[in-house]
Amino acid sequence: MVEDDVRDELVDLYLELIHDKPHTLFHPSHLKSRVRNGSLAKGTLYSILALAARFSTGPGTRERTKDFLQSAKDRVKMSIDDITLDNVHATILIGNLCGSEGDSSGEALYFAFRMAQILRLPEPSLDDDEIMRESRLRTWYSLYMIDRWSSAGLNIPRQIQDGNQFQLPMSELDFHNLAPGQAVGNGSQITRPGLWGYMIILVRIFGQIQHLHRQLAHGTLGNSGIEASTRQLASEFQAFIQGLPTGLQLTMGNMETHARLGVGQAFVALHLGYHHYATLLYFPYLGSQLTHILDQKLFATRCKHHAAAFSDLLRSSSETKGCEVVYFIVAHMTVTSSSVLLHTLLFGQEDELSDTRRRLYYNFQILLRLKAYWRGVGMMIERLFTFQKACMLSMDRIYTMDKWIVKFLLQHALPIEGNLGPPATSQLAQRDKFANDALSMLRPQGSQYI
Repeated sequence: MVEDDVRDELVDLYLELIHDKPHTLFHPSHLKSRVRNGSLAKGTLYSILALAARFSTGPGTRERTKDFLQSAKDRVKMSIDDITLDNVHATILIGNLCGSEGDSSGEALYFAFRMAQILRLPEPSLDDDEIMRESRLRTWYSLYMIDRWSSAGLNIPRQIQDGNQFQLPMSELDFHNLAPGQAVGNGSQITRPGLWGYMIILVRIFGQIQHLHRQLAHGTLGNSGIEASTRQLASEFQAFIQGLPTGLQLTMGNMETHARLGVGQAFVALHLGYHHYATLLYFPYLGSQLTHILDQKLFATRCKHHAAAFSDLLRSSSETKGCEVVYFIVAHMTVTSSSVLLHTLLFGQEDELSDTRRRLYYNFQILLRLKAYWRGVGMMIERLFTFQKACMLSMDRIYTMDKWIVKFLLQHALPIEGNLGPPATSQLAQRDKFANDALSMLRPQGSQYI
């Protein structure tokens, strides 16, 4: 059993720090009402408590994280034959929790996808009110987002195919303002997508970037195809940015406005995702493999720009109340940004080094903060050490789109092995010292890792 005050505190923390970022499942006030009246399935409740307990400042609450997770698993196992939206939510949350602990099996997510298909999400039932209709839609799109990330992270086939037959999630504020019992048709006339709607547009582009990277790794795409695909995806990013409403564009004023409205972290999540996906698109152009591409230097510059912009946004969000991002996958995105910054530190121009060191320092601060909350961040930090070693062994090959670098960039849930190559030249020794100095703050005290 959990005390009511602890329970309510953790539900609030979950809604503030996790919900509407890596997933969007609940109508906040409806969730709180179900928690208070006891109608929320216990597997779902304990999953929420397990996600939130790590952020609590209450005495002893953080130490209950594992107990909450075990209770969630036990409750779901007892009710796994019940094909309900609550159980879909519980298995999504347990899947998130297991992933953050370094469990890459994806077992809980398998059940989430299968139950969602049996429930025919996101199609509404005849007796659904507007809150339930939108909740089913958001749950399905959460699974779509998870599918794009987990299929890459675990290197498994996708479960949900692309399609535009369903409308995008409505504005978060419009959704939060829906009243219980409101008939379908009143709220669904609101057509402007919200933050999550734009996140879905972005993650569709991410799926195409994954496909391009795999084609590069397997050598199945010719030079003209590589260039054409990159240009096409670049134009999709450009169209995305140009299509953002003025109020959703990345400015400090908009960030502060969204923070005041209680959706600052979701606003930041949207723009972090944009810079992360763009960094991935242009990453292959940092090395010498694609120098024959006409715009190789332009694309390499864009990669550096987006990695730096990610770092700058990470810093400004952490300094803006209501915009701090602490969900687990931020660590992987930060490692990707940091790998590009490490490239600049090792191979960039002298006048780039000062800003690059500063940005790496901010990135590493965030990684250490996230490591205090999520055990799986430690494995992601180790990937940076491996990446630096690989750079020093083979400064050209590290940016060749082979299976190793695809695993580094996309398969964030799997361990990464060293990438052996010919010895690097002695001219990199000084730059390697810069990189070692920067990485030193991530190493556990007394570590002999070099």
